[in-house]
Amino acid sequence: RALRRAPALRSAAPSLACRSLATGPASGGAVSDEMLEKLGTLSTQALVDGLWVMGWPPAMVEGARGLKPGQKCKGRAITLRMVPQRPDIAADKPAGEISPEYEAFELCGPKEVLCISSVGPWESVGGDIKFLRLKQLGLGGLVTDGSVRDTDEILSYGFPCFS
Repeated sequence: RALRRAPALRSAAPSLACRSLATGPASGGAVSDEMLEKLGTLSTQALVDGLWVMGWPPAMVEGARGLKPGQKCKGRAITLRMVPQRPDIAADKPAGEISPEYEAFELCGPKEVLCISSVGPWESVGGDIKFLRLKQLGLGGLVTDGSVRDTDEILSYGFPCFS
């Protein structure tokens, strides 16, 4: 009986309406605070599976694990890509100016998660001082494909960090 009804149900709902969900915020919308709270209750796997079903391309940091088992974070993604250090650019930077990553940190705020693409898995993206600033700014957490240092300190002030 269910098999006979399936084609009728499929034709009743326009396929375009179902596909429009897949464009979501990428087409100019935003994730509301209410939706963010609801998404924060899901497991990572449920969230990834749901996005896949809706047609979103895979976008994740492979192998990232929380510093603390069971730790979660939620927020809108703010992305930062690290590049290899270049002496020619470093020489042009006026003495005493803030480094570019600190400038990027100050653009982040509450209900956001900073996602840092590192130069490599063994390159540290920061530690206690940098991440304490992120905690002060009220960020939901940090996710990186690089490494982090000063993990005991980061754990002591409870900043969600996945590396």
